Amino acid sequence: MAEFLQYTVNGLIAGSSYGLLALAMTLIYGILAVPNFALGGIYALGAFIAFYVVQWLGPGYYLSSLVPAALIGMIIAIVTERIVFRPLHNAPHAAGFIAALGLYSILEGGWAVLFNPTWKKVASPYNDIFIQLGQVSLTLQRLLIFVISLLFALGTYVLVYRTLTGKKIRAASENSDVAQLLGISPYSTTTMTFMVGCVLVGIAGVLDAPTALVGASMGMTPITKAFIVVALGGLGSVPGAIVGGIILGLGENYGAAYISSMYKDLFSYGLFVVVLLLLPHGLYRR
Repeated sequence: MAEFLQYTVNGLIAGSSYGLLALAMTLIYGILAVPNFALGGIYALGAFIAFYVVQWLGPGYYLSSLVPAALIGMIIAIVTERIVFRPLHNAPHAAGFIAALGLYSILEGGWAVLFNPTWKKVASPYNDIFIQLGQVSLTLQRLLIFVISLLFALGTYVLVYRTLTGKKIRAASENSDVAQLLGISPYSTTTMTFMVGCVLVGIAGVLDAPTALVGASMGMTPITKAFIVVALGGLGSVPGAIVGGIILGLGENYGAAYISSMYKDLFSYGLFVVVLLLLPHGLYRR
């Protein structure tokens, strides 16, 4: 029973990180109907920001890297939306997909040149603090990942479903032409959605940095799994992204624990295929 509880907690922590990434992707997908894999580059940038903040100011300032990660994420969101995606507003669906992959390649190559291609380790003081919750043991760093991810996920839910800005985002995602007739600017709504998405991804990069090696290409696997979560939870569904992330995190950890850790990624894709065979539209409809 103790082992099962430990695997469950590990799965919830991993799932909260996946859910945060999936939230960013599902918001942008709801507006553009394009899986923005370029967010993987923003995720890596968040991790690099955490690394250099710790290097320059010391491990005690690790959490302060959340602020520059969010601010720089917003700036990159505005620039990339206007330069890369806005000109493709009425282009075929494939054009946006290709642009997203191309932008990810540019960001990945840029980070390798700018920050050096060698892999780095972020020294977080919270990695050395262990917490015992009954039969479950975890580091304070992993608890922070879960708590902060949950807070940002709840904040995003409130933004989308309880504010005027959220109503505009949902209206534009449902039917951009009708939303425009009602006075909602599709461009400003898209820019706002990109900003929220890039902030979430940058925050996720900062949170995950101390638990992984930091490098220019570190974002592709997490953002690919985020897309699996988006499809699993339901394309464009905010609750689906949160629930799908938890399901994927639990499925990975149970599979790795009770079958084999060698096939951890295989469980992700296997779970994805099974759910889509049973529920082609995902767990939630938008």
